[in-house]
Amino acid sequence: MSLESGGRVFRVLLVASDDQVQTNLREALSTHYRVEVAPDAPVFTIPSAAQPFDIILIVREAIDATYLNSVRECFEASPSAVVVFVRQDPAKLATNAIRAGVTSYVVDGYELNRVPTVLELSLERFKLQQALQDELQKSQEELAARKVIERAKGLLMEKKDLNEQDAYRSLRELAMRQSKSIREVSETLILYSDVLP
Repeated sequence: MSLESGGRVFRVLLVASDDQVQTNLREALSTHYRVEVAPDAPVFTIPSAAQPFDIILIVREAIDATYLNSVRECFEASPSAVVVFVRQDPAKLATNAIRAGVTSYVVDGYELNRVPTVLELSLERFKLQQALQDELQKSQEELAARKVIERAKGLLMEKKDLNEQDAYRSLRELAMRQSKSIREVSETLILYSDVLP
């Protein structure tokens, strides 16, 4: 099964500590994915690229807290689905890995024929997580906007002796005249509230 979307082939960054595993994965994935290989190192880094990667695939003997922290930093800078296969997890980092942005963390379960399915599921999980994150951010922004508008209405009600509907109507009319959002007008009003008569 390939991870193609509307003719788009997904980009995979592959990091493997074992050269044979790296070669096998690159060959197995290259028919359905655009695979770029990065060298394995004590800390994880993303090579500079024109476009971000859709999936980061890491296959190592184990990872430690330092390596995981470098994965987290890269994820924060450029979010993508992150799939990690480790042979062992002596430090029990699975929970920390998920908190660091790893989409799938598989211990002692690497099998070449399973990798494409794990990648596909991980990409879908990542998309869902991003959608939830976007929805949460949108809700937080809407709540913040409501708070600003409520505060501006309160100022107008107090300083201009308006009722709530008239205060909101004033904000809306001012926003239309200035071709701004009600939130922007409210923020300006709050900023200059000390000079209101």
